[in-house]
Amino acid sequence: MLQGHTARWGGRPALSFVSYSHHPDGTWHTLTFSEVDRRSRALAAALELRFPRGSRVGVLCPQGNEYALALLACLYAGMIAVPLFPPVDPRRIRQLEGVLSDADPVCLLTVGPAVAACQELTRGRALVWAVEETDPRLAPQWSGKRAEPSEVAYLQYTSGSTGRPAGAVITHANLVASTLQCLEGYGVCDRTPVVSWLPLFHDLGLSNGVLTPMLAGAHVALMSPLAFIQRPARWLRLLHTHRGHLSAGPNFTYELCVRKIPDPAKLNLDLSSVGVLVNGAEPVRTETLRRFTEAFAASGLAPDVIKPSYGLAEATVLVSCNRPAQRWTELTLDRDALTTGRIHILDPSGAGVASRGATTVVGCGRPVGQDVKVADPDSGVEREPGLTGEIWVRGPNVAAGYWNQPQRSAELFDRTLKTADGASHGWLRTGDLGFVHEDEVYILARMKNVIVIHGSNHTADDIEDTVQQAIGEAVPGGVAAFAVPGSHDDGEGERLVVIVELTAGPDTAETIALRRRVQQAVAERHGVRPHDVLAARRGTLPRTTSGKLRRGDCRDRYLTEHTAAATPADKRQSQ
Repeated sequence: MLQGHTARWGGRPALSFVSYSHHPDGTWHTLTFSEVDRRSRALAAALELRFPRGSRVGVLCPQGNEYALALLACLYAGMIAVPLFPPVDPRRIRQLEGVLSDADPVCLLTVGPAVAACQELTRGRALVWAVEETDPRLAPQWSGKRAEPSEVAYLQYTSGSTGRPAGAVITHANLVASTLQCLEGYGVCDRTPVVSWLPLFHDLGLSNGVLTPMLAGAHVALMSPLAFIQRPARWLRLLHTHRGHLSAGPNFTYELCVRKIPDPAKLNLDLSSVGVLVNGAEPVRTETLRRFTEAFAASGLAPDVIKPSYGLAEATVLVSCNRPAQRWTELTLDRDALTTGRIHILDPSGAGVASRGATTVVGCGRPVGQDVKVADPDSGVEREPGLTGEIWVRGPNVAAGYWNQPQRSAELFDRTLKTADGASHGWLRTGDLGFVHEDEVYILARMKNVIVIHGSNHTADDIEDTVQQAIGEAVPGGVAAFAVPGSHDDGEGERLVVIVELTAGPDTAETIALRRRVQQAVAERHGVRPHDVLAARRGTLPRTTSGKLRRGDCRDRYLTEHTAAATPADKRQSQ
């Protein structure tokens, strides 16, 4: 596909990285389709000359054009790419070491300034190459051998928010099928520019930042995650300048924009070109959708632009989404019924007021080129309409399994779904709790994040959202809820624990009456009273590389040495 674009319009811009290191408005570094193809072929030729097809190659470049070139070169050469990140953050070195030990790459591709750090990381077990040092004149030496659909294209290591990271095996057939699904779901073509700040080692970042635009022949403009976090207005300015049609981010993307840009009119933006802003990778909040849409309406942002979507690395990236020109759907549900696994709709428009007796959920659209069912996670029997269960997925985009983990792969992939019409095979167990209503997928929580107290099910995401709304002093996204065992002496079941990162630090917990306010808010809305409420410093809660909370680690830390990580509100000081 990329060579076809090169033949038709090789001089068109294909790939740009906008750097904010030296100029506040950003400096553009752009490659045409011809340049992308030539440099990818050159690096592919170098890989072919040194390593056999099917070898694993780690991509540890920083965000930028070199990352895309390294990934594409691996695909050209028939290598198995392992998208990762450079070893610059000491907190992530152990995770990198674990992934490299599992994938066992023969080579690490990075950039010149990161070569020494990568060499230290690999300790001589793999060669380290700087992408930009490859001679473009090697391009004619590329073999031109085409990959078979069943060959492995890359290993997408999952974030591991509920367990240890695992490498989803993405074949070339998976890659093409998933990318075509993204083109269909988001209306992307060669005339729809793309903008992305998401890290390229993340499944959504890799899809939107490299694979989807390169297959479509669209011009993608990349920026670094740090540049976005520092100034969210840069992302919106890039959408304005690039006339972007498609971009994406988790819910906090839109929340951060609203919080950090109190007066959007001052930016003088024209966002009328934007057709799709994907909201995925973490729970979608209805209030965030409304606030962002209203805040930037005067900038030309259409009311149906934000697209709540659902996907996971084991399905390459996308499962379902709201289509272009389709506004998201909300349902107001009976909370008590939901805790017992039943769907009782109080208001199909979602306009009902969320209270103790009601909760609002956002639809993640219809499946794109694949099947979605709701199953009993224990028996594998399809659930009847109106009941919640585990989301199961089947389609050409579903990965072949986990790298070097046959037992875990057998537990989740190629499962058998039992229905009234018989049994069907090839299903992926997602581990997500949800339901389907009028063909639209609704995600409630990760099943491992469901907290059972007094026989009722409560999702950690829902409780965290309640606390976030009640405690204005909390760091955005800085709330973790989890369950710990109760006392065996009195036969008590699970107990609810809530940790809150405070913007002013944990010493302010007593002043703001954190414990009382959290317990009151959760009790009023969910009918359960937290056993313990803790205050923590900003950045204390453990997270994955994509920013998701590691609630399991929070729980383990609480049970073993929580006094070193957080302070019980109103009682003691954080270490």
